[in-house]
Amino acid sequence: MIKKNGFSLIELLIVLSILSVLLVIGGSIQLKTYDNYQFNQWYTLFENDILRMQQDAMITKNNLYLLIKSSNNSYEIRKGAFGKPIIKRPIPDQWKVKLYSLDMPLSFSKHGTIRRPGRFQIISKYNKWEIIFPLGKGRCYVNEL
Repeated sequence: MIKKNGFSLIELLIVLSILSVLLVIGGSIQLKTYDNYQFNQWYTLFENDILRMQQDAMITKNNLYLLIKSSNNSYEIRKGAFGKPIIKRPIPDQWKVKLYSLDMPLSFSKHGTIRRPGRFQIISKYNKWEIIFPLGKGRCYVNEL
């Protein structure tokens, strides 16, 4: 009797197709996870910038203004409405920014409340987030849509 070593062509094709399906699924999950990680890092920085604006308005009575530029995916914080930018930060190019009810520029009163509350949305390839500036003492919060 002749001994056969190895696998048949059909067995090999089945294993390779299962492996390729697993790699495609794993890769797409990894991209969505990276997208969430990137947003969380950006939002933490954005939230800290908003906190600085609120604290400056309450402590020093200086008016800092946040201006979100959806056309070139960036935001900046200015001292005074037309003053020189203090902070300029990019928003990743692959994200789309939609300003809904949020009027620019955003600022805080001397009591720490937002002058013109509203919301805007960030849309990426895998997710949508809505950042809301409520009426009252809160700064902002995010909803994943």
